[in-house]
Amino acid sequence: MGLFGQDQPAPEIKTPQPPRKGGASPAAGSEKRTVIARATTVEGRLLGSGEILVEGMIKGTIDSDGKVRVTELGRIEADVHAHLVAVAGTVTGNITADDRIILEPTAQVDGNITAPRILIEDGATFKGQVNMKAPDRSGSIQTSSARKDPAVR
Repeated sequence: MGLFGQDQPAPEIKTPQPPRKGGASPAAGSEKRTVIARATTVEGRLLGSGEILVEGMIKGTIDSDGKVRVTELGRIEADVHAHLVAVAGTVTGNITADDRIILEPTAQVDGNITAPRILIEDGATFKGQVNMKAPDRSGSIQTSSARKDPAVR
């Protein structure tokens, strides 16, 4: 029996579905996320695509064409290169991003950061140099040739 004694079918409840690209199933999108759990330590070179979520510890180097996110409890002792890097935890090493670096209020970074767009939020701790330009793929910092040429004044 429905509301106020009327026979009406119960309303259908729909749960939101994640957007699909190219007809991919929702499970296919979750395959592009790698999680380094809290009790996990990874040592060496980590290569990946998609998102890398760091809740544990990584020592070595990280290279991803996607996003690297370091949670508040995450810790990285490595040089990091990715399309986008967001830090809420601790990173000791240089960070380069093809698009953007975000240092959240709880971030602690000791190393140089290089990206076309950089956001250092109030409360973040940062020790190093900021280079707001696109990094080369080797992760090294490009310097201006104008200072090296004595003919340029």
